[in-house]
Amino acid sequence: MTPVYEPLFAPLRLGSRTARNRIVHAPMSVCYGDTDGFVTRPQIEHYARRAQGGAGTIITENFAVNVAGRQMPRQTLVAGPEHLPGLTELAAEIKRHGALALVQLVHAGRYAGPWDVYEQARRLAPSPVSFELTPGRVVTPAEITTTEIEESIEAFGRAAELCQQAGFDGVDIHAAQGFLLSEFLSPAMNRRTDDWGGSFDGRVRLTLEVLREVRRRTGPEFVVGVHLMSDELTADGWTIKDGVRFVPSIAEEGADFVFPIPATFESLRLPPNVGLYGRPGYGLADVAAFRQATGMTIIANGGLGDPAAAAAVLERGDADAIGLARPLLTDPDWTAKAAAGTPEEIRTCPCDPPQCLRTQLTGAVCAHWPAEAVAQGYLGY
Repeated sequence: MTPVYEPLFAPLRLGSRTARNRIVHAPMSVCYGDTDGFVTRPQIEHYARRAQGGAGTIITENFAVNVAGRQMPRQTLVAGPEHLPGLTELAAEIKRHGALALVQLVHAGRYAGPWDVYEQARRLAPSPVSFELTPGRVVTPAEITTTEIEESIEAFGRAAELCQQAGFDGVDIHAAQGFLLSEFLSPAMNRRTDDWGGSFDGRVRLTLEVLREVRRRTGPEFVVGVHLMSDELTADGWTIKDGVRFVPSIAEEGADFVFPIPATFESLRLPPNVGLYGRPGYGLADVAAFRQATGMTIIANGGLGDPAAAAAVLERGDADAIGLARPLLTDPDWTAKAAAGTPEEIRTCPCDPPQCLRTQLTGAVCAHWPAEAVAQGYLGY
């Protein structure tokens, strides 16, 4: 192994589990599930292939905890025992190739779909704040009731319990990018005056209650992490100071790792933030700030597809692991090639706009896959 890459291949402790290396498959919506929310064979092969390529931990794309929290038409649901067979096969195949298997759990909140009939259902948000759903289209979600808040908390706990029953090693609670939990964190989106809003403590309450419910229903041996909005990057929104203030609280409530990520889908459209997710290492300043605030395991993510740059983050001690989404979509053997010291063989992802995002609703395809994988619609076994 090339010595400069060695930090990537030290074992990683995640709660009660140990991953074989510090490379984490980061959540990315590929949408290979079916329209009823069940796991499919292409989905199983997709994630198993990334484990086969050497990643130490696989975190799936976000799976919805209930129908009200579902965004994509082919997004997987984790809502009842009927979903267990597919989830069980998915967990087993990931683990068969030596990786830890985790599910990201989400409630899409005001981003819930289907968007073409947005006004025909209750789209839940902390407050009925109008926003631009797509360019030129302004919508207004419904204010979530206290009963619906309690139902959402229970849904996260139930989903985590189902994941544990299916054989997954843990879950990653999605509290970022403008989905429901991060909506509550944001003073720009959360204008409530009850116990679920107003003060800082009120706005962080939902995320903490979800974390407590997940822990209650799964126990201390199950790995639980939080995908946390580090900075909303918008006026009057959640700031990096808020994130630094909050992250010790999620550690106290039993989170095993935190995955900082800046911005929401809306704030990415603001002039200063356009192109943010295409910039190398765009989240590293927030990761370093979190490192100063907590001793909890921190996963860095965002523009770290160069193995040398990724290893340098670990060498500096800014993070404990590296999250890779698009690099592992493009080349599932990224890890094996870095381990072999042949980074020049890694298939990179230079297309702009990304083909994977343009095909996301029907199943993401990468323009830089082999022709047979493009024709098949996914790169599995």
